[in-house]
Amino acid sequence: MRDYLANEVRNIVLMGHSGAGKSSVVEAALYFTKATDRLGKTIDGTSVMDNDAEEIKRGLSVYTSIAPVEWKECKINFIDTPGYLDYEGEAQCGIAVGDNALIVVGAKDGVESGTEKAWKIVTRKKLPTIFFINKIDEENASFDQTYNQLREHFGKTVIPFEVPIQRDGKVVGSVNILRKKAWYYDDRTTPKDVPDELKDIVEEYYSQIAEAIAMADDELMEKFFSGESFDEHEVAKGLRIGVRNGDIRPVYCGSATQVTGIERLLDLIREYFPSYAEKGMIEALDPDGIPILMETNEQEAFTAQVFKTIIDPFVGKISLLKVMTGVMSTDAQVLNVQKDKLEKLNQIYIVKGKHQIAVGKLFTGDIGAVVKLQFTDTNDTLATRSKPVT
Repeated sequence: MRDYLANEVRNIVLMGHSGAGKSSVVEAALYFTKATDRLGKTIDGTSVMDNDAEEIKRGLSVYTSIAPVEWKECKINFIDTPGYLDYEGEAQCGIAVGDNALIVVGAKDGVESGTEKAWKIVTRKKLPTIFFINKIDEENASFDQTYNQLREHFGKTVIPFEVPIQRDGKVVGSVNILRKKAWYYDDRTTPKDVPDELKDIVEEYYSQIAEAIAMADDELMEKFFSGESFDEHEVAKGLRIGVRNGDIRPVYCGSATQVTGIERLLDLIREYFPSYAEKGMIEALDPDGIPILMETNEQEAFTAQVFKTIIDPFVGKISLLKVMTGVMSTDAQVLNVQKDKLEKLNQIYIVKGKHQIAVGKLFTGDIGAVVKLQFTDTNDTLATRSKPVT
């Protein structure tokens, strides 16, 4: 895996009710991008994300897991959090370092308590958010019913970007609302015309998107109210602004177990979710507790925040961290600001489930791990001696 700079990194926290298929979505993304050679399943112990004995036994996520996916010159760090309230502490670890959110909803179960809890978190933290309606291939699953529930519960910012095409009770493809084109699973390369029975609903959803795009920019609003249609660049501009500021929460659909809808979900994440670099500035505290601003780029002094600690019986202490500013390099000596102790970074890793991949450096915004730090605990800040901040 090559080095990725801050403007190429997307950190996505997955949230939703337990059983909606959050881990399965990440497994499907890993499999689709050929990061794994088979589609992992928790229940049979082949999952990249749910690999702990307790998770295999229960058939669900107990711990927060990380997996990077490379897609079109972009690195997407998926942060998979457990849905059960029993594991709230684990979920908070992942939520702390997510810059964007993917809320997974089951097409059969619809909006559940875990969905509502996720919504409260993303609105409080102002995270750009996508909904993924999963398991649309299952019996009694309903995209329309689930989407209507989402809109009823969470408002008009929830807008579908895709609707499934059904034949004889089976999902055979989907319609991209923005392009007004249909793609079928037996021919993924050639777009087709929208089926007649879906044309009215596609037009209705497109008008919802157009209205939301108009709200993102004064020029676009003027054009919208004058009755003019948007060109491709204006649509892209409006969507980027709308998703970033929370005026648009796109709804996509698919089936993680069938690996359908995953490609377009990855495209949406890459195109419309902001990179960590777009934050521009983050606030830190100097040694006197006075707030200072630091730039979210590689030229800034190095800082990193430890968000989770794992004790591995073979490796020892593993500290999962996010590089907040600057560059973290192997063999560097850094300061644990809270403990006022120096730490040696012997080796830096990228984490993929239970696997660690050694790298020489980790750049701004990226997530990784270091092993065998002597003094460092969860929530500690690592920084340079010349610029110690928390």
